[in-house]
Amino acid sequence: MEIAAHIHYLLYRHDCVSLPGFGAFLVGHKEAYFDAEQQLYHPPSKVLSFNEQLQYNDGILASHMATVQQCSYERSVLDIHHHIISWKERVQKGRLHIASLGVFETNAEGKLVFSADHGLNFLAASYALPQLDVQPISRSTAQAVTAPVFTLAPQQSSTFVRKAMLAASFLVLLALGVNHVQDQQTDAIWQQEQALRENARAHATAAIYDLGELPTLSVIAPHPATIGYHVIAGSFRSQNNADRLVTSLRRKGYYQAARLPKTTNGFHQVSFAAYASQREAYNAKAGILEDNYPDAWVLKK
Repeated sequence: MEIAAHIHYLLYRHDCVSLPGFGAFLVGHKEAYFDAEQQLYHPPSKVLSFNEQLQYNDGILASHMATVQQCSYERSVLDIHHHIISWKERVQKGRLHIASLGVFETNAEGKLVFSADHGLNFLAASYALPQLDVQPISRSTAQAVTAPVFTLAPQQSSTFVRKAMLAASFLVLLALGVNHVQDQQTDAIWQQEQALRENARAHATAAIYDLGELPTLSVIAPHPATIGYHVIAGSFRSQNNADRLVTSLRRKGYYQAARLPKTTNGFHQVSFAAYASQREAYNAKAGILEDNYPDAWVLKK
């Protein structure tokens, strides 16, 4: 699977997916809006952008690729590194189009310029929602409806008012009586519950609980997994030279690179990474050899 397909998948679940040494793809929320010129309502979306300054490794892409391809994390980092080198070579020649993401070009200052593909929306909640075509409602004065006017004769009006006042008074008295009965019932229920609580509290205070002898718990701590294999990048008499190599490897994506304790012969060994089994170490070594490190070898500690 192309690395672009993995990035496209992750952008539905993360707002940022970075590529070490290249940049980061970002998605930002955009609210629904109305286009008055085209008379269209557009649904909410997440629009895609690119930031060349964010070149740190957040580990999201490498971890996802390691899970999907069932390989080690280090192998995924190497695959990403190879893709980035290929992309840089292609964009330097002119134009780089990444399927399902967009187009990269360089401006006069040599900076990357990214244009997202049209129609991309990484908001899963509005997936497949179409644009809505609306038409304004125009209502002329001829269509306006005149509401009928209801009038009462003077005698009818006076009789109606008296009857309405009597009915309102009856409803007020009825409501007051119902509320009074409900208040009395509520007070009686509350007093009954309070008596039950006091009775239960008195019984709990007087009770004596005999739990007997509690069993003894025994906890067996698991043995920590030992890491006994290292893929060695080099061995030096000078500690400064070893530290410089560690710094160089980490800049190239080997974030587990480290200087091992000084040997009895006085050498400082530099490790790409440490592994729990010999098989994992040799699998990692195979990938490292492809990355132009022919002198890499496996050390058992």
